[in-house]
Amino acid sequence: MFDIKNILLPTDFSNLSLSAANFAIALSKQYNAEIHLMHVIEKTPPMMYIHSINPQIESFSSYIEEDARVGLEKIAERLKKEGANITTALRRGLSYQEIVDYAEGNRIDIIVIATHGRTGILHTLLGSVAEKVIRYSKIPVLVITPTEKEK
Repeated sequence: MFDIKNILLPTDFSNLSLSAANFAIALSKQYNAEIHLMHVIEKTPPMMYIHSINPQIESFSSYIEEDARVGLEKIAERLKKEGANITTALRRGLSYQEIVDYAEGNRIDIIVIATHGRTGILHTLLGSVAEKVIRYSKIPVLVITPTEKEK
C-alpha cells in the first residue's frame, strides 16, 4: 500500500502552477499528509524585474527573494484556510533540479506539479519543468494539466 506523508507542491506563483493545489490538498486530507509548498528562484532573473528596480545586484537579489517569500506566505495562508498542513520552501537554482533535490532530501512521497501544456517548437526549445521533474525524480510525480478555465 502506498502511504503518503509528505507532498511537494512546486509553484511559480502563476494560476497555472497553482491548478495542482486542489489535487495536493485532496491527497493531503486523504492521507493526513503535509504539503511542502516550494518556489525556486531561477539563477537568471526575469527581465521584467531588471527594469523595475534598482540595478545594484545585492538589492536586486534581496528584492526578488523577499517578493518570493511574500508570495509563498500568501499561498500558504490560502491553503491553510482549506485545511492543509503547509511547510514552505524557497530555493535558488534550476527549478527542476531544486525540486528533485528537495524531494530526495525531505522524504517527499509524491510531487504534484502542473504543466503549462506547451506544444510544438516552443516546447521543443524551452522544454518543461514538469517534464524534467518526471525524468529525474525517483519518486512518483502527479502532473496536472490545467483546465481551459484555469488557463
